[in-house]
Amino acid sequence: MTDRPVQKIANQIPSQLSGSDWSQVRETIVMLNLATAQIEYSMTDGDESIDVLTESFTSMSSGISSIAKAIESFSTYSDIDPLLHKEVKQQCTELSGEMQKSIIAFQFYDKLVQRLSHIRNSMSNLTALIGDEESLHSVEAWKTLQAVIRDSYTMEEDKQLFDAILAGEPIIEALRKLAEKKKTAGTDDEIELF
Repeated sequence: MTDRPVQKIANQIPSQLSGSDWSQVRETIVMLNLATAQIEYSMTDGDESIDVLTESFTSMSSGISSIAKAIESFSTYSDIDPLLHKEVKQQCTELSGEMQKSIIAFQFYDKLVQRLSHIRNSMSNLTALIGDEESLHSVEAWKTLQAVIRDSYTMEEDKQLFDAILAGEPIIEALRKLAEKKKTAGTDDEIELF
């Protein structure tokens, strides 16, 4: 797993909106801050669990490799049952393969963290825009925000989803098309490095 940069989440309630007067803008900002904080908290919890699992799988993989090497050296002894030797060697090979599959499967977490980071950053940028009275009503500021968000994506499927939603496609339909395209392309098992 790659270490993700820790980003501090600033309190995004601008001073001009922090008074006791109720406003839709202030309430929107508070709710966006809450969602951002929950995402960050979830990512932190997930990092700890994934780190433990990754260390465990790496350690087990190393142990299996050591056992396989030891078994290989036993082949020179004549008093070792060749069938038992072959069976243990085969088990080590199978366990090693399964371990590699498990480690690769953990890469889903990298994608998840990357997407959650994009969401967190997008919501922080949106909160800043909403909190600025001048930007809030500026078409250009909204277009800039959208461009910044899209440019931050590194995975093509995220860009496609973004484009579909901004073009007015219903969320369910955009997700269905993306899943269909992924299935047709056969990318379900591909590893994407970023």
